[in-house]
Amino acid sequence: MKSFFVLTCLLLLFVGQAVACFGPKLYLGVPEGEREAAIAALTCLYIKEKTGVETVQVPVSADQAVTGVYGETLDMILVAEPEADLTVLLTVPGGPLLLSGRRPLDALQFTTVVPALKKLGNLLTAEFMDRLMTLVEAGTPPVAASRQLMMEQRWI
Repeated sequence: MKSFFVLTCLLLLFVGQAVACFGPKLYLGVPEGEREAAIAALTCLYIKEKTGVETVQVPVSADQAVTGVYGETLDMILVAEPEADLTVLLTVPGGPLLLSGRRPLDALQFTTVVPALKKLGNLLTAEFMDRLMTLVEAGTPPVAASRQLMMEQRWI
């Protein structure tokens, strides 16, 4: 009985450590397009590096994106035009916009995300975006191109 108790305690210890590795995630609706893929990669990487919050990219059509945020199946979306009831988190030179649903703004576990995105918005320039798109259009995967340029700039 004593060995069963010790074994149970050890198993609970290991399970607790494994569960601790996985935190809450944000879901980003990403319409089709090279520019959208590049900006999504840039955004997700910056959020992860600066806040530790993981962001999952969800492919959506343009008309599904806003519906997903209102239905709370998506937390953020990339869109060409602002939406009346959604907060703009990031304005990318040359577009698109990153809009937010309720969770990134209200949920306690995401309190660092909005300030990080505002800082990213202050860093982004048209020149940076041109360099990013040149790399992506030349065949560099968006995540690799984003990481390379942000490391060159010492943003991450």
